[in-house]
Amino acid sequence: MTKARNFKKIMLVVSICALFLLGLGMQAFAKLPVVGISTGSSGTSWRTIMINSLEQVGNEYKAAGKIADYKIVNNVVNGDATEQANIIRDFIAQGVDIILVNPNSPTALNGVIKEAQEEGILVVAFDATVTAPDVVNVTLDHYAWHQKNVEWICSTLQKGNLIQIYGLEGHPANIDRMKAASDVLKKYPDIKLIASTSGYWDQTKAKEVASQIIASGQQIDGVITQDGMAYGVLSAFLDAGKLPKVMFGDPGTAFFKEWKRLRDEGAEFKACAQPNPPGIGGTAFRIALQLYNGKKFKPGVLKDNTYFYKVSMFITDENFEEGWELLKDKPDDYLLNEIMSEEEVAALFE
Repeated sequence: MTKARNFKKIMLVVSICALFLLGLGMQAFAKLPVVGISTGSSGTSWRTIMINSLEQVGNEYKAAGKIADYKIVNNVVNGDATEQANIIRDFIAQGVDIILVNPNSPTALNGVIKEAQEEGILVVAFDATVTAPDVVNVTLDHYAWHQKNVEWICSTLQKGNLIQIYGLEGHPANIDRMKAASDVLKKYPDIKLIASTSGYWDQTKAKEVASQIIASGQQIDGVITQDGMAYGVLSAFLDAGKLPKVMFGDPGTAFFKEWKRLRDEGAEFKACAQPNPPGIGGTAFRIALQLYNGKKFKPGVLKDNTYFYKVSMFITDENFEEGWELLKDKPDDYLLNEIMSEEEVAALFE
């Protein structure tokens, strides 16, 4: 009897040890990923907030033991796809497990993305899209986003001269937005687009090019622009002692301060603002980790391998106070931002 009891005790100890060793083996198998992030561009307010959002999620995941590490590498030449491809190749050589990329081209990175995938690296694009197979894109529907802005501008103006100051040449998001603007303008024959040029998604550059157009002496009734440039454009008009009747505005503190002042003065000026949350990078980070851990999207979440983040806020003079309440105590370079929570992202998966 005693021998039988001792044998059971020994077997129990052996079983516990085996389970412990198995657990160690499973932990070794479930390798914590290293994440490489290529932002494509930096230096603007929007990009700075985007990078801060990526760092916020990366630090959260490191502290929680969900990733081993992350590294962010910005382009030296903003918007250059060749340099970005070399950054991604460096990530491959370093043996990262996940690559997050804000692509500078929808197609030029497809070759290097394939190289990464052949090494077993998960690649997720954010803010803009790539056409490479088996890459999940996390972005706004930039066509629909800008279509809403330009439709509001044109329907408010009805007739007159518009200028357009757009983002980085060749960038996928800018390409979609330019097409949206072109399609809307076709519906308004009494509105003439008299100038169209790049402001590089930069306030200073946008102010420079707007000042040059204003100095030509042409009548300008409205402005089509994009996030991160409107304050610079409006400043150029104010410096010249002029004012457009209608324009797209930054969803940020600096622009809203001027907008409020013009409203209070009763100026003939109307604007709309729609956030393009810089936190899309942080949202993509969360989605990428779910995919790395083997999770599958629920049916219908993706469209053409893309998750389209939905922006709910659209601000005009009618609901100006809603935006002002969110911005009035923020620094001048602040832009409205949001990152999907871990729970919200988890709800996208089975």
